[in-house]
Amino acid sequence: MRQPGQLKTLTSVLNRSGSHLDTLKFEAEIHEERSRAIHQLLPDGLKSNVSTGELTQGLLTLYVPTAAHAAQLRFEEIRLIGALESHPLFPGIRRLQCRVRPLPKAPVEKAMSTRTPQPKVGAALESFAETLEDVELKRRFQRLAARVSGNLPPDQT
Repeated sequence: MRQPGQLKTLTSVLNRSGSHLDTLKFEAEIHEERSRAIHQLLPDGLKSNVSTGELTQGLLTLYVPTAAHAAQLRFEEIRLIGALESHPLFPGIRRLQCRVRPLPKAPVEKAMSTRTPQPKVGAALESFAETLEDVELKRRFQRLAARVSGNLPPDQT
């Protein structure tokens, strides 16, 4: 028995019948079963490119990454509907709707700069920085000299 103020376990929250989470879990299971049934019927070229959407008023939405895949899927529509009509998870299916949803682009990784340290250039910039009277400009040149030579800037040592 749970003490007052004690948190419920995740299993007890998920398995409590009649809750919103229970309904959501049930709908997700139905969606997963529908997706499996459709993928079994698809040709090999389309299996990995089709995502299942919802079935509303006899219209099943399928998502594909390109218009070419959508055209290919439209040629399969009659065969798929014929095979799915008798399936208990597809009551009243009459049509397929193809929606193009491009795959998200992978983030481009920035290549790290592979600068080779140049101590002579850094020393020249440092000596020039010493001749400057403006404190801020002098500091910036010193930082640049440190970056070029491969050393830490003076304010980071």
